[in-house]
Amino acid sequence: MENKTIFQDRKCNISDEYKFSTYTVVFSLVFIFGLLGNVGALYVFCKLSVKNRLSTIFLIHLAVSDLIFILTLPIRIVFYFSNLPGTQESSSRFTIHVNRACRFSTFLFYISMYCSIFFLTALSLCRYLVLAGRVRLQNSEACRWARFLCWGIWVFVVGGNILYLGITSGFSMQAVGCLEPEGNDSWVLLYHLNLVVLVICFLLPLTVVLISYSLMIRHILRIRAGQRQRDVALICLVLLIFCVCFLPYHIQRTLHIYYMIHQESTPCQLLATLQKSVVVTLCFAAMNSCLDPLLFLFVGHGFIRVMNKFITGVNISFALENSSLSPNDLQHSLGRGPNTTDRDQATFLELTPCQNNDITV
Repeated sequence: MENKTIFQDRKCNISDEYKFSTYTVVFSLVFIFGLLGNVGALYVFCKLSVKNRLSTIFLIHLAVSDLIFILTLPIRIVFYFSNLPGTQESSSRFTIHVNRACRFSTFLFYISMYCSIFFLTALSLCRYLVLAGRVRLQNSEACRWARFLCWGIWVFVVGGNILYLGITSGFSMQAVGCLEPEGNDSWVLLYHLNLVVLVICFLLPLTVVLISYSLMIRHILRIRAGQRQRDVALICLVLLIFCVCFLPYHIQRTLHIYYMIHQESTPCQLLATLQKSVVVTLCFAAMNSCLDPLLFLFVGHGFIRVMNKFITGVNISFALENSSLSPNDLQHSLGRGPNTTDRDQATFLELTPCQNNDITV
């Protein structure tokens, strides 16, 4: 069966075969690297860090929101792989189940993406309040409000997606494949819903981020150069994620839906370009789950040091089980100097979560 998008009342037959191979490869890579990065981050946050910090609270919820999308990627990979040319001989029952599962993963993708946007916004606003001296990182009252805010974000985003599901089902929005609208009425309904989501869930958080960083710059310029690195890294990475992952996706989605409504007066070449841009921007949006762990590495104070200690400790434990060398000889073989004291060696081998392994932003 040949995959084509046939536009209503038009002779625009645009092949969709390219998107199945592209999504299969990109989502597979995002699944591998995103899973490793976010699971590793959660382990460090939950086991090796001080949890009663504002930044750690937001970063934990950010990692969880990424994992929600990452763990559903195998469903999408199976869906797109099953639609590759030469692999479309599956039974109709299998196709129906895969389509339903893929639609479910689409809702989880929206939950993950918009939770990530709000958690990044809260993280940015939090950092400004800390720099301005309005909030302390380990203030128990502030941490309690941060937890309430995180759970409020979950309720708002999940509730919004349930409402979206109810509206689209109530108005009987027609869709094919992995929740792709079919029919002009479905596109019109989706366009109005998109405008609401665009303003509340993207433009408003982006405005808060830009204002927070504009105010942060004044405080950063007053800080000594050696203490600016984490704040500058936070600004650069969050803006990178917004500009690369979220901004192109929302611009393209709005334009694409608009021209699909007015496809009768839209040139076929423009429609074909918009169809291809859907694939590109969705892949960049999915890459958000791989870019978020960079925040943990370059912004989280002590994160790299904790990970290095953990990896070294695992390597030493494994080597001791499979070697006749003594611990001292093993330390020398790993590059430890001959003047290392027993106390230093013990500290080197231990991974105590309560001694200077805190992660802040």
